[in-house]
Amino acid sequence: MLPQDFEGWWTVSGEWVEEPNRRRSGWSGMMRCPVDGRVYYVKRQCNHLYRSPRHPVGQPTAYREYLNLLRLKQLGLVVPTPVFFGKRHAGEGFEAVLATEELSGYAPLDTQTGLSAAERTALAAQVGETLRVLHDANLQHSCLYDKHIFVRWRDGQPTIALIDLEKLRRRLLPGKAGRHDLDQLRRHQEIWDDNDWRILEQRHGGAVAR
Repeated sequence: MLPQDFEGWWTVSGEWVEEPNRRRSGWSGMMRCPVDGRVYYVKRQCNHLYRSPRHPVGQPTAYREYLNLLRLKQLGLVVPTPVFFGKRHAGEGFEAVLATEELSGYAPLDTQTGLSAAERTALAAQVGETLRVLHDANLQHSCLYDKHIFVRWRDGQPTIALIDLEKLRRRLLPGKAGRHDLDQLRRHQEIWDDNDWRILEQRHGGAVAR
């Protein structure tokens, strides 16, 4: 049965896909949890906080990721669907849990090897269009590696999803978000050659040049 509250998601069984990462006085980790024949990814945190003018005392970074998931869904982008978010003050500190549905049928960009030239071109074009939507909203992913872009193929056409939105933020100056993310992605991908990359930039629409 699908958990209905914080304690249920905090204790649901699964396996770690990202072992708890400890920093300062807190930690954060991700579990893969099969429930009722479906798979969910559950991020658990304790004292893993970010601070901002709006939250000077600190909020869990999973809370920021949850808000970013909702924001990108409003833009029409494909991201993991959140099914639960909660936070609480407990004996060990400020705890948070974020549960999302598995991106069924999707695989990371870094696994897209052996593609034909036409498939590489289609993939570059679709990634460019997806990132254009993100960057036209002045939103910067900030951690845009090939493992954070997911791909699903149907009838020879790719659909793109974005994950790991914990560090996504708004940039005030037009073009800053695009320049940062595309520079970062180009350094951390081995799928496309120079011609493919030009197609990606063309479909992106020149946000990096603004």
